[in-house]
Amino acid sequence: MRRLSYVAVVIAGLGMLPAVQARAKAMAVLVEAVGVEVPRPFAPPVARVEISLDGVTGDLYYPGERAPAIVLVPGAVEAGTDDPRVVRSARAIARAERAVFVVDLELAERRFVEDDIDRIVRAARALDSHPLVEGPVSILGFSFGGSFGLIAAADPRLAGRLAQVAVFGAYFDLVGMIQAVTTGVSLVDGRRIPWEPHPLAAEILEDVALRLVPRAGRDALAAALNGSVSAEGLPPALRSVYELLRNEDPERTSRLAARLPGQALDALERFSPSSVAADLTAPVIAMHSVDDPAVPYGEALRLVDELPGTSLTSVSLFRHVDFEPRSPRDWTRAAGDLWSAWLFTGRVLAGQE
Repeated sequence: MRRLSYVAVVIAGLGMLPAVQARAKAMAVLVEAVGVEVPRPFAPPVARVEISLDGVTGDLYYPGERAPAIVLVPGAVEAGTDDPRVVRSARAIARAERAVFVVDLELAERRFVEDDIDRIVRAARALDSHPLVEGPVSILGFSFGGSFGLIAAADPRLAGRLAQVAVFGAYFDLVGMIQAVTTGVSLVDGRRIPWEPHPLAAEILEDVALRLVPRAGRDALAAALNGSVSAEGLPPALRSVYELLRNEDPERTSRLAARLPGQALDALERFSPSSVAADLTAPVIAMHSVDDPAVPYGEALRLVDELPGTSLTSVSLFRHVDFEPRSPRDWTRAAGDLWSAWLFTGRVLAGQE
């Protein structure tokens, strides 16, 4: 009897450990985030309110008491903060006793603007000193939003303020993205990593590229890209963009990118986490699907190569950031993917326990 009492005390003590608590919460968060309704009788009720933090608008999911905060950065999704996947994820995390602020970005319109990076920084700073928040703030970003989150985390205004940065399906280098989308190959540290992009990936890339050139030349470049006019008549600056986007040789990508006009080169650097890797001091954890059709897996490998302390979780049944088993055979492998995703979710929560 005495031995059983001792075991009970040990089990109870283990249950108080932050890592154990985080993993227990992580399972419910993961299942709910992928769209499965599960009873969570001990989870707090969550309120969703639209607020402004230091002039940055967004939705705060609040569990009713002081809690660690997470800035959730959506990707280039049309519905932005109202995307059902974003809403599910934010609510599920908030029910794990987190204050989750989903920042409203122009990225939702496929626009790459520096103001979005500034918005993430300002939101994280405001949460760090908010009366409803306790403990350090984390950033959690999905897809391109994860990349923007990495860039924001390197800002000097957030030095020493972040518990960690977590990303799912993020790119690390925009030139690397262009290389993979246009040639079907990522060259990473001498390795050739084949990739089959979704047709939408090329569409998004061209849309972003058009926004990076002067407005006066966008129509002409768009016409050349869609084949309605010859590229021969383009001025040199626009021709260099065209040649980069129509290149099929991964070995030439870097050389072609170097020939871009200064405005485009500056933009590629500003929106690439690789350009600020040396300034990233917060711990980074990442998850990426090896068959991601929107952002190549090679980008996750670049991240690990440049930031050796990064924890990378690899999955295979996620279509970009959506869990989508498509056959009975896929479901036989689902347990392994869900296990990996659970570990990632647990790490996200454990950084603040």
